[in-house]
Amino acid sequence: MQKKDILDLIYSFERETWKYNATDKLDSDMQYIYFIMKDVTNVSESDLKAIYNRLISIMGIIRFKHGFESIVIGSNPELESLKKIIDSISLNSGDIINQYNYISTMYNNFIDKNRKMDFIENKYFGIKGKEGLYLAVESLKSLITNDQYRQLLSSNQVNEVITDCIKLNNGLNIISIESKYNAMIKNIWENSLSNSIDENGKFRMLFSNICGGTLRERASSLINRPEQSSCSMISSNFIATYSSDIRRIGFIYPNNSEIIMMSAYDLCSNVFGLGSINKERGTLLATPEVLEKIGIMNAANKGEDLYSSGCYNEILVNAKPCGIVIIGLGEKDLNIDYYDAKILSLEMNLPLYYIDTMKYKNKLSDADKYYIAFHSITSYLGIKIEDLLYSNDDCDIYGYIHRLIENYKEQIVNAFLSLKNSGNLNKDNMCQLMSNIMDIPKIDISKINGKSK
Repeated sequence: MQKKDILDLIYSFERETWKYNATDKLDSDMQYIYFIMKDVTNVSESDLKAIYNRLISIMGIIRFKHGFESIVIGSNPELESLKKIIDSISLNSGDIINQYNYISTMYNNFIDKNRKMDFIENKYFGIKGKEGLYLAVESLKSLITNDQYRQLLSSNQVNEVITDCIKLNNGLNIISIESKYNAMIKNIWENSLSNSIDENGKFRMLFSNICGGTLRERASSLINRPEQSSCSMISSNFIATYSSDIRRIGFIYPNNSEIIMMSAYDLCSNVFGLGSINKERGTLLATPEVLEKIGIMNAANKGEDLYSSGCYNEILVNAKPCGIVIIGLGEKDLNIDYYDAKILSLEMNLPLYYIDTMKYKNKLSDADKYYIAFHSITSYLGIKIEDLLYSNDDCDIYGYIHRLIENYKEQIVNAFLSLKNSGNLNKDNMCQLMSNIMDIPKIDISKINGKSK
């Protein structure tokens, strides 16, 4: 222990107090620190350790009275008795070290007991247009409650996060908080996302559904989108995708993608235009755990399947895709887009991944049954996506397929599951079984397209 160590500690603490609210009481308490700073030059080396221990205790009590900890203490009725003890302590007390140790133990016991952060009730819950603020408060809480996130924090930062969470919940401008935690949130996302599916089927990816038009044409236009692509975070715990009941094929983006906005809800994609009313629906202060948790909660409230839900999140990124993913039910070549997806993968030099969601659940949702019936019927009839897009006005092919789905959905699903469970599921086998299920003639594709044979 040297005199310089004590002086450096004082200078560091003084810079810390610049973040506190400036008050006459803080100025008065800091005089005890400055007295030690002046006195330390005149003491012997043998007394430095005792001075250091006393200094640590005085600084700790100042934190409890004026710093981040004071906000936590002041906002919790359970800590009213602790606040009274702190207010009664004189920084000139000869028993300052024992007093500091006592109040530290009380405070730390409270924090440990409340690791779930239940003492902070999110004031933005259920307020339309404030979804981003709600998400930001929950994400700050997750920095404490999630063991992996918490490892990124020092003991002082734990108190600071709790304080910032309370301030944000009470109306502090979100931009300053987002900037403060930007690097930490970026680190969390990079370490949470995967760029592929592991051997055990585990994954967490940014997925952008390729919907509308033909798969290849639409994908070619989407891959060159400048600066902003709209994704959902999907994982082996929860899959919710937007826009299409019949096509669940999309791009995935790398784990180090530049994230420019996040929401646990629909952002309506462009939140940056002039006059936008959606700016508070998203935030940069969001953690993967919270996005997934909210999605699962919303799906459960709506009674939706966790792997074919419409309760999706939206994440805007500035990045190029690193792969193509099909989210299916084990149907593969029965899927009318599957062949084009394989060609797309080769043309764009992107790996193709297949997620069989039936590995993660024990029953099919209504959306799954519709998906199976649609692809089975179109494959059986020999219809391609182009046939659906470019059919003439006189042929209501979508209506025809929908009526077939209504009439034959359950039989088709049973046949599908029978083949899948026996390991014999493919397009040819499924179409053969369907010839016994559906008593209908095959469609003349040339009539659908308005072409002559």
